[in-house]
Parts: sequence; structure tokens; C-alpha cells
Amino acid sequence: MNSPRFSFSGLAVTRHIGTLMLTLTVIVLAVFILLRLQVDLLPGITYPRIGVRLDIPGVVPSVAVEEVTKPLEEALSRTEGVVQVYSQTREGQVSIDLFFEPGGDVDQALNEATAAFNRARSTLPDIIESPRLFKFDPSQLPVYEFALTSETLSGRELRVFADEDLDRELSIVPGVAGVDVSGGTTEEVRILVDLNRLQATGVGLNQVLTALSDRNQDVSGGRIRGQTAEPLTRTVGRFRNASEIEEVVLTGTNGQRVYLRDVAQVVDGSAEQRVFVTLNGQPAVKVSILKQPEANTVEVADGIKRRLAELQAANLVPRDAQIIPVLDESVYIRNSLNNVITAGLTGTLLAAIAVLLFLGSVRQTLIILLAIPLSTMAAMLLMGLFNFSLNVFSLGGLALGVGIVVDNAIVMLETLADIDPHHMSQEQYLEEVKRRSQGIESALLASTLTNLVAILPFLLLGGLIALLFNELILTISFAVAASLLVALTVVPALASRLLGVRVQNRLRQVAFIRLFNEKFLWLTGRYEWALGQVLRARWLVVGLAIALLGGGSWLLAQQIPQELLPRINTGQVNLTAIFPPGTPLPTSRRVMEAVDQVLMAQPGTEAVFTTTGGALFGTNTIANPLRASSNIILRRGVNVDRYITEATKALDQLNLVGVRLRLSPGQVRGIILTNSPVRGADVDVLLRGSDEQTLNRFGRQVLQVLDEKATLVRFRPDADPRQPEIQILPDWERVSELGLNPLNLGQTIQTALEGFVPTRLQRGDRLVDIRVQLDSESIQTPTDLTTIPLFTANNRPLRLGDVARIEPSQAPGEIRRINQQQVFMLAGNLVEGASLSAALAQVNEILNDLEFPPGVSLMPSTAAQANQQLQQALVVLGSLAAFLVFVVMAVQYNSLLDPLVIMFTIPLALAGGIWGLYLTRTAIGATVIVGAILLVGIVVNNAIIMVELANEIYRQEGCSRSQAIRKAAPARLRPIMMTTITTVVGMFPLALGLGEGSEFLQPLGIVVFSGLAVATLLTLFLIPCFYVILHGFERTAHRSLADSLPAPTVPPTSTSPEELQEF
Repeated sequence: MNSPRFSFSGLAVTRHIGTLMLTLTVIVLAVFILLRLQVDLLPGITYPRIGVRLDIPGVVPSVAVEEVTKPLEEALSRTEGVVQVYSQTREGQVSIDLFFEPGGDVDQALNEATAAFNRARSTLPDIIESPRLFKFDPSQLPVYEFALTSETLSGRELRVFADEDLDRELSIVPGVAGVDVSGGTTEEVRILVDLNRLQATGVGLNQVLTALSDRNQDVSGGRIRGQTAEPLTRTVGRFRNASEIEEVVLTGTNGQRVYLRDVAQVVDGSAEQRVFVTLNGQPAVKVSILKQPEANTVEVADGIKRRLAELQAANLVPRDAQIIPVLDESVYIRNSLNNVITAGLTGTLLAAIAVLLFLGSVRQTLIILLAIPLSTMAAMLLMGLFNFSLNVFSLGGLALGVGIVVDNAIVMLETLADIDPHHMSQEQYLEEVKRRSQGIESALLASTLTNLVAILPFLLLGGLIALLFNELILTISFAVAASLLVALTVVPALASRLLGVRVQNRLRQVAFIRLFNEKFLWLTGRYEWALGQVLRARWLVVGLAIALLGGGSWLLAQQIPQELLPRINTGQVNLTAIFPPGTPLPTSRRVMEAVDQVLMAQPGTEAVFTTTGGALFGTNTIANPLRASSNIILRRGVNVDRYITEATKALDQLNLVGVRLRLSPGQVRGIILTNSPVRGADVDVLLRGSDEQTLNRFGRQVLQVLDEKATLVRFRPDADPRQPEIQILPDWERVSELGLNPLNLGQTIQTALEGFVPTRLQRGDRLVDIRVQLDSESIQTPTDLTTIPLFTANNRPLRLGDVARIEPSQAPGEIRRINQQQVFMLAGNLVEGASLSAALAQVNEILNDLEFPPGVSLMPSTAAQANQQLQQALVVLGSLAAFLVFVVMAVQYNSLLDPLVIMFTIPLALAGGIWGLYLTRTAIGATVIVGAILLVGIVVNNAIIMVELANEIYRQEGCSRSQAIRKAAPARLRPIMMTTITTVVGMFPLALGLGEGSEFLQPLGIVVFSGLAVATLLTLFLIPCFYVILHGFERTAHRSLADSLPAPTVPPTSTSPEELQEF
């Protein structure tokens, strides 16, 4: 006698107390882990990119690229796995980014890059300062930023308040890793040297710098070992205030004593401000909050807000000070949480309504209501075990899972619902529950495995897209796997106890439910009749379906736009301003004041945060008088694309000649989809060439042509143009005769123009720079450089013009290189209503009509490459997912024919998805591909339960295949409709894009919603046709094989009438 087959459902019914305890354990552990899950905007990912940053004060780009950039490029390019080296050389700064293939060990790459940098360090100039090598980790970006402004406090006072008070108070908030303050004016002690008086007294400039550095220090003298005590000794030399600096003693030519006050003026004030930050036109300071790696983003942001409110309530913040957030990642996270909760409640409610209508039982409805949160909790438990965080992607997976997890529970419950406990004993009822639940296990296992294996190819794909979507895919997998476990254990255990109670169900007598079930029975009868008619004309029906769906879908697919990732509405707009070469900073400020006035006059503007004269990145300030930017915070509910269109029209009315203003939608920081070095752009154009002047000249021509002809994208140069340069050309023989050297000349000129910081003043808890420089008013024109006095050993009166000539020239504002070749880069943003695919096609058409000069070539567009790879991935992933689904079903049923029948639902679903995308004008992007892969695994479920029942009827009753499917399809109509309705309607809120931040998952919801709806309707008729046709081929093949064999000695049995009716 064979031992009974193991059954999860049978064990759950028998050991129902154990099932209850295990369920409670899962709930408790899930709640425990949920309270400790890290909450963040993005998954814990590290992009395959390494950055190198170093400062080289006072070095112009043309010199820095030869002495620093090129040696470092050559050294770092030898790092294993590097696919692209990008460098950006500005005045005083070099940035190099190393790009790697996704999937590699970034930590190992960082170690190798650090070793390569250290080997090359000896060949670099000594003036290099603070080199930094780092990984691109989104968790290191600020999670909260706010602007601080005041009508009564100056920029310096605001900066001091932020540096001292706010930094101290906000740093103690739990989870805060750092507080970065930028903007405003920093404190500085300026020593304005009179070079003429220095020359007259015979004091050299180097002597001033050395005297300040030597004087400003404390020196420990050791310990006095006395009889009663052993005190420490210290020689106090540090400056206690700015007035002490005036008393520094210098030595003149004849040995006379010269005080610093005799040759310079000491001013205790502010540093010269070259980067200006304003909020709504008023001077402001920006404060950025960084969180600790394991901290909860929402809790950190809320803690900062509470602490600021407490400081304001305690009058520790100036009364007229305004604090306006310019970045709050907790808002996006809360929106995602709200979307998940909404989807969960909606899915649960709709599932309950469907069960109540179809089955007419409160107890059965209660079982479904318990199954959904249990599956979700089990998925969260797995998230915690795999060290996932609650982020936009994992929360999206939970939101999608809510519409899927209910399917298994409904199928199991529907199988057990029609058992009548009134006509059997308790033991008989439990045995019947175990028998039926065990009979449906294989179908549930097959349908769940198809969902899981369909997702597997996406995880194997690699690339930046897979890096971002891994947690979303795995979270859905966790939810689906959990739903199978709940359906095999909790649902039969609850059903065996709740449904076995001998209580008369009067709910089915309610008029509405009774009417619904009567209409559904009528619909089932009509379906059975219609199915018979379709099966009689099955070849015609299949032919029409292939022609209409296949041909129509192919035509429509060509017209669907393409994108990389849906644009998430951050409620912000970014403005980039580029000024003509040689524009003075005061002119740039006046232009941006006018721009701010226009932006603030727009109806949808909440606040405008503007940076003029450079850019701010955390504590790093990059001065550039040709650049400005604005971060525009919009009012709630404002359409971003419409705002950009209207604001662009208003800005065009300023008629700013030579000034290029470009508005673009705000982006979620930390999401990287391509290896493009161009930031904040939808489309990039990269030109490379060997001759710098030819490359830049042709690049400007390309920009002009694109401005004239491109209507779908607005371009801007991503690098500064060549700018005026004053070259100082010394007569080296004359310099040598006078005992001077390049260091003397360089320090004198640098001190005259920029100043030099030899030491710092300790003031409380902060260090204040002491800058030695020439009064800026004495150097206003290039000719004034010739009057700078020089210092010789014999104190001979000498001017710079005596040993050098001054000539005007031009030099690159910055130099950009990719793989050790100079490039010219253009960044473009789509206009309102434009798609990425159409914009790329238009740009390519324009560029193909241009005649490139010798030595200049067009590099492949990273946006075009990423888009092409993404579209190819849809075919590859879809095919691989379909193959794996087929393999699972073939192994499950030990047959090739029935899985092939079921596979015909996949093209039906994809056709429905294409129709849905076309009708809603939704672009094909990364989220659509994820939805299509999910659809492949979901859509076969209905066909599985239909075909499995048909095979069971065929074996048990010995009827024809046609009769079997005609019995099975109407019998499975109820569970098919129940599961489809719950899944489709559960996806409906996602497809509508309701709620802030829902744009991210909307394309996915549209694909699954439309694909599953269309596929279900067609499955009810086309799958029976394929079932009969393919099994007909099988029967014909068997007959042909039998005819080719020798005649048997025993006469065969006659064919039954039912078998003859099959054909």
C-alpha cells in the first residue's frame, strides 16, 4: 500500500493549533522587524563609479590638465574593470570619474584606484590639496536641506549663526551624521598690504607671511618637576584677537624694527564673497543634513523639523529669520507609504467585495481579509532577513504584491467553499477539506512558480536598471511566495474551522447578492453556449485573433514613445543660467535678480532659491562668475511641464542677449540610469576631437543648429566657453639678474590678486582665516598689474612691468575629457509633451545633416545607448521569462503539450498591454518592462487552473478533449473571474496614478491592468480553442505512428463516439 502524499494543506488542517501559533509568530516577528526596518528614499546600492577630487589653488585649466589631469588619467585607467574615464578640469580644481560595469566589487575597485593614485602622487605638483577618492553612494547625499534668510542679519551674521548655533543644535538630533553649511559670507581677518610701503622699508612679502605663521602658535615647554607639584608649561603665542596681529614685528633692510601696522591695514571682517545665495531675492544660507548609514530618513527629517521648531519656540532663532525647506526626502517616502497603504486597503476591500458577491459568505470574506495582510507581513519578514530597507522601490513592490497575493487564497477558498458540512460528520468534513485542498495544491504551486521564475531573468540581467529594481522585484517575489504559503496553510486551516460550523448562511438570501449570483449563473450558461460556438469555428477564431491582435499590436507598438524611467514629480523646477565669456560677477547678479523677479511672479511659485557666481555641493563651493542656478519650489498641485512652458515664455521676454536660461523638471537625486557624464539631462550630444579650438568652434555651431531646428528638446552647453586671460610673460634673463625666481613672482601676484592664507585665528570653537592680500581697488585693469612692486635683495625699486610684459589672450574656462580625449558636451531637456525616442530621432537626423570638420567625431549618445539597451531588454527578458515559465509547467505536468497551450496566454496579455500603453500614451521604459515580465508570470495562472481541470475530467470521465474543456471552462469561470477582478481592480489605483509620487509605478500598473484584463477575456475563448487544436494534432500524430507499425495480433478496441466527436 502506498503511503499518502505529503500535503501542506492537509497538515495545516490536522494541526490547526500549530498553524495558528506559527501564524502568530510570523505576525509578531514581522511587526518587530517592521519597526526596525531602515527607511530611505533609494535602496542600499552603490553605483559602479568612483570619484577623484583634488584642489590645485591658482592653477589655470590649460596648465592643470597637463600637470595633473593627464598623469592621473593614465594611472587610473589601469584600474581593473574601468570602462570609461571622465575628467573635468577647472581653475583650481580637477575632478575625475571612473566608470565600471555594474555587478563588480566597487570596494575592491576603490582600493585599486587609491593605490594607483598613490603611485602617481609623486609625479604631481606639490601644491595639490586635500585629494579625495569616494564611491557614488546615494545614502551619502543630504536627506534634508533648508534655506535660512533674514531681513536684519547680514550674510556674515547668518553664516556665523548657522555655523555655530544651528550646526551644534542639529548635530545632536538622533541619526544625523553631519550638518553642512554653505552660502553667506564667512569671517575673515584681512591684512591689506601696502606694497609700496613694504618696498620702502625693505620688508619682503615672504617675510610677512613667515612672521605671521611663526608668531601664531603655542609651544609646549614640558613639565616642572617640583616638590609639591608638577605643572605643565606653555609659551603662548597664538593671536587672541585681530588687534594683536598689528603688533607683529618685522625686520627692515637696515635691521630696523617694523610693525605690521606700518605696512598693512588689519581688517576684522568678512571674506570677499564670490558666490551669492539668495532666497526669494534676499541673502540666504543653505544648511544640508546628512544622515548616518543605518538611520531612518523619515525620523531624521522629522527630528530636524522638531528641533528647528523647538529652537524657534525658545527664541534661539532670530525672530525675522525664515526657514524654507528646499529638499525633503521624507515627503517622497511618505507618499510611497501612503500609496502602499492605499493600494493595500483598496485591494483588500475589493477582494472582500468580490468574495462576498461571488460566494455570499461573511466567513469566507473574513478569510480573504486575513490572507492579504498575512502575506504582506510575511513579505516584510523576508525583507528584514535580507536586510532590505523601506524605500521607493521596495514599497512599490509591496503595493504591486497586494493585487497579486490574493489570487492563491481565492482559488483555494473557492475550491473549499461548496463543501456542505450539514450532510457529513466533522471527521468527514475535515477529510473532504484535506482531499480538495490537496487536489488544488499542484495548480497553486505551478501558478506561483511561474510568477517567480518569470522574474528571475530580470535579476540576472545586470546593468544600472537591475541595480535599481532588484529590491522591487525581490519584494514582489517575497509577497508571491508568502501568498502561496498562506493559501496552503492558513486558508485551509481557517476554512476547516470557520466554514465547518453548522450555521445557516442567510446572507445569500440578500436580494442584491442573490441577484448577482443569479445573473452570474445566467452569464455562465451564456458563456458555455458561446464557448461551444467558438470551438466549432476554432480555426477561424484563432486566425482572426492572430491577425487582429498580432498585426494590430505590432503596428501600435511602433507608435508608442520610449523613455528610461518615468519622471517623478518632485514639486520643483531647476533653472540653469550660462553667461557670455568675460561677464563680470556684478552683471551676473543683476541678471539673476531680474530672473528671480520673473520666477516669483509666476502663479505656481512657492519659493526661489538662487546661487549666483558658481555652485554649492555640500560644504564645497565652486566659484564661477559665468554660472548661476535656481531651485524653484512649486505650490502643491502645480503641473511641472506647464509651469516650465509658461515660465520660459516669461523669461524670454527679458531679451537677455548672450545669456542662456534653461528650465528643467526637478529630479530625485541619487537615481542614475546611464554612464553619461552630463548631469541633469534627458539627451546628451558628445563631440570629441584632438584640436581644442576646432572642437569648441564646431561645438558652438552644433549648438546653434540644434537651437534653430530641434523642437522637442532644448540644449545648453555643459562646459564654459573660452574666456579672457591675461598672460604675464617674464624676461627670464632680467629676472635672474635681479635675483628673483618664479616662486617670488608667483606669490607676489597671487597675494596681490587672490590673497594668501598663512595662518588662522582661533575664535571660540572656530578657526578664522588670516588672509594677506593687496587692496583689490588698486588692481582694476590689466595695465595695473605692471605697477605691482617686486622685492629684490638690494631693495632696488622695481615693478612687475620692469621684468615682464602683459598680453591679453584667451584660455579654456574648463577642459573635459573622456577616455583621454577632449570632448565638447551638450545637455538637453525634453520640452512639454516630448518623448525620449522622438527627441533622439530628431537630434540624430539634424546631426546626420552636418558636415564634421577633420579630427572631430560624434561619440555614441549614452541616452540613446541606454534607451536601445532597455528596448532590447524587453525582448530578451520576455523571451527568457516565457521559456522559464514553459519549463516549470513542463516539469510540473510531465508534458509538453499542455504547457504549450497555456503559453498562448502570454502573447494575448502582451497585446493587451500594448493596447493599454497606446491608449494612455504611456512610454515604454524600465517600469513597463518590469510590468511586462510580471504579466508573463501572472497571466498563465487562469489557463493553468482551466487546463488542469480539463485534463482531470478527461482522465476521470473518458470523454473527448472538446467535451472536457467545455466542462472545465465554465466550472473555472467563477475562480478565474474572482482572481482577475481582484488583481485588475487592485492595479487600478496604480494605473490611474493617484497620489503624489505615483508616476513611478503608473506605467507598470497600466501594463498589468490592461494586459490581464484583455488576456482574461480572450483566455476564456482562445485557450479552449488551442487546447482542442493541439490535442487534435497529438491524436493525429499517435494515429500516424500506429499506422506505421505492424498490425497487432490482438484486434484493437473500437473508437468511442466521444473520441470521434472530438475532431
